[in-house]
Order: sequence, then structure tokens, then C-alpha cells
Amino acid sequence: YANPIMVDALILEREGIVTNNLTLHAPALPAIDAPKQLERWEPWVRAYIAIGDLLQGIVFQDTPSGFRVSRGPDLIAQIDRPQRATFAAQIPLVLSWAELRSERATEIMAQIDPQYAFWSSVVYLHPDRTKRTFELINIVLQFCVYVEMRLKQALACWRPIEYSAQVQPMITTPGHGSFPSGHATQAHAVAYVLKVLLGLEPQYTQIVEQLDRQAARIATNRVIAGVHFPVDNMAGRMLGKALGEYIVGRCTGQVAFPGRTFVASAINSAPTTDFNPFNAAQTALGAPFYAHAPGGPIPVSPLMKHFWTRAHDEWVGRYP
Repeated sequence: YANPIMVDALILEREGIVTNNLTLHAPALPAIDAPKQLERWEPWVRAYIAIGDLLQGIVFQDTPSGFRVSRGPDLIAQIDRPQRATFAAQIPLVLSWAELRSERATEIMAQIDPQYAFWSSVVYLHPDRTKRTFELINIVLQFCVYVEMRLKQALACWRPIEYSAQVQPMITTPGHGSFPSGHATQAHAVAYVLKVLLGLEPQYTQIVEQLDRQAARIATNRVIAGVHFPVDNMAGRMLGKALGEYIVGRCTGQVAFPGRTFVASAINSAPTTDFNPFNAAQTALGAPFYAHAPGGPIPVSPLMKHFWTRAHDEWVGRYP
């Protein structure tokens, strides 16, 4: 209605049709914080509500070797900071991967912003057909950003360009820390949530593999672009899985606190590891670079359960 013609028309039209009938017709007020009331609000409002709900009870604190995010006493993820020498030892990898920039330039540019089109190419997302799945993915991304930025601030690791003038990134280096990689975190978190939401495991192994390979490629492209180190992706992969598990747990109650840790001491002793996303010795969540200690169940949020149910209903019958 925000244009002068429409405003004037509505004023004149009201003057011509209103009567003195003051009968009220608003329904009774609903129960306090009823999840179904979410349907009354605009998507951006629901997103704020969801992020606030996910952040309830979240605690960030430093450790002797890094930084951790917990909910109450339960660890979600801890990331130890690698030594400066580890990052320095990976500069030759960053420089060598730059040879792929011409080949990957289109992908890298398209993946700067959230990678909706790439996920849609694997599981047939559509803005109208699966709009509530998109809404859930957006919540996942926003929550990841909150956690990432707090970790990046705490760990305060330099970008490749700050180690070597030879890197010369092909895109603007973001104005926040390098470690852990936000793109890696978000891509792996979204992949995990989609796998659970659609019930892809263990039957649909091809789709699962494509989601995992796609997340790894998105992360790798950031190293090729010259704005990240391989080790950034190694930590981001674990963080994304842990945050995905936490979100699914808050939505469904089906996941226990994983208590995942990125063990920097392991990568410090093997600093030239290239994080080949298909090398199980490097990427398995039981590999030397990762540790976990499963804990108790993640408490369900009635609000988040509502978001999950609406998204899940869009896929009923698709993956029986």
C-alpha cells in the first residue's frame, strides 16, 4: 500500500463505505507461545524466533587449547586452534590449488552466497514446492553463522593472504577470521539436515553421496579461491556435522549431544594434510583429527518441531 495513489484511494474508499456498526470479531487470544501461531507471521519473523530458540542455553567459552560451544553442561563442539606453523605449512597447498581457479571460477562465484541452487540440483528443492524446506535451511544457515562468527572471533586466525603475498585471492577475502571455514560449516550442516529430513539413510546412498561430495566441493572451492586453508575446512566439516546434529535434535529429539572435538594437535603433527574429502583416513569422524563423546539426548523445542514438521510434510511419499 506504500504509494500515494493507493493511500489516497483507501482513505476515500473507507469514507464511502464505513458504518457505525462497532461489532468486534477478533477471536479469543491463543495459548501462550503456541507453535501453531508461527503460521501467522512473515517468514523473516519466524526466522528470528527460530534463531532465538536455538540459541537458548548456548554457552561459548574458551579452553586451554581453543574454544567450545555448549548447551548447558553438554558439549556441542570444541575446536582447538592449530599452531601458526600449521597454517604456514599449508600455504604451498593453497598456492598449488590456485591452478584450478580458471576451471572453478564460475562455481566459486556462484557459491559466494548460500548455495540453494546446488542443493536443489541434488534433491529437487523448489521455491514454491518446498518453501518450508527452504525456510528450515535458512534457519540452519543463520544459526551456523552465529556460531561460526563467535568461534572465528575467539580463535582469531589469519587468512592466507596475511601469510603470503603470493596467494592473491581471486575474490574478496571476507572481513572475519579464516578458521573454521564458514562455507564448510554451513554446507555440511545443510547436507546433514537434508539427509535426516528426507530420510535418505541408509537406503538412498547415491543421494547421500552427492550431498556429501557437494559439501566437500563447496568447501574446497574456497581454498582454491585463496581465502581459506585446508585445515579450515577440516574443522568446518566437523562443526557443520555437530551443529546439524544439534538442530535436528532440537527439532526431533532423535539425536544425542555428540560432544565433537577438532583435535588440533593431530593436524599440527601432519600440517601438510590436504583434506582430501574422499580419504576416509582424514575425513571419518573417528579419524585422528576428530574426537567425540556421545552424551544425553538433545531436548526437543516445540517451536523447532513445528518448523521441522512443516518442512517434512513437503516430502511425504517422495522417499518411502
